Amino acid sequence: MWNIQTFTSLPSTQTLARETLSRGVAGHGDVFISEHQTEGRGRYDDRTWHDESGKNLLMSVVLTEIPNHLQDKMQFITALSVLASIRSILANESSSDRVTLKWTNDILFDGKKISGVLCEAIWSGASFKGVVLGIGININQENFTESISEKAIALLNVLRYAIPIEKVRDMFLEILQNTISYYSSSVMLMDDLRNELEWMRSIEKFSLTESDGTKAEGLRYDGISNDGALRVITTDGDTKIYQNATLHIL
Repeated sequence: MWNIQTFTSLPSTQTLARETLSRGVAGHGDVFISEHQTEGRGRYDDRTWHDESGKNLLMSVVLTEIPNHLQDKMQFITALSVLASIRSILANESSSDRVTLKWTNDILFDGKKISGVLCEAIWSGASFKGVVLGIGININQENFTESISEKAIALLNVLRYAIPIEKVRDMFLEILQNTISYYSSSVMLMDDLRNELEWMRSIEKFSLTESDGTKAEGLRYDGISNDGALRVITTDGDTKIYQNATLHIL
């Protein structure tokens, strides 16, 4: 079902996929991959994805045929699919249990970021046109910029050998397709998501930055709501809900 289009360089696979879907050009199963991105996007416009050309999986997937109960939860479907893919690749290294999901969509290995997910739903008025799943996985990158070198890691660093990017791509796409079919209810999905995030109760404290720059510090994890929003305990002992924010472990 996948129509894979590969580019040597793009400003952003996510931007291309989003724009083509908005124009009605992109269809279900279109996959945009670039060996390098000059303007790779994070969850907020001021965040970029740093990559070495030809070393990582930089991909955006267009889906228009999604079960209604999953349309607003594809960021979680995607994150769990990436999580399962990386664990599968590392299974023979006895390292799969060191791979964790950090709310909302970062995949960590020993606390360092190995993958990030960015999902954007496209609407035409009240009509759902589809969703663009942006996936970045550090695969064979050897060097990271100084600003993120202590926070990022690649599969190469764990395996000690390079692996074909196409292998990771094909594994993820297969797992994604199976994951979408598996979750017949959003309740099942939220249960699995809660289980994957349970480790965050061990974090002594963390901070959150909202899209407008507002920061909250000294927070503790207290679970997620039925729609995936983060529930935290503040320094005053109060409970607060965050729908969308960037989480920083202190």
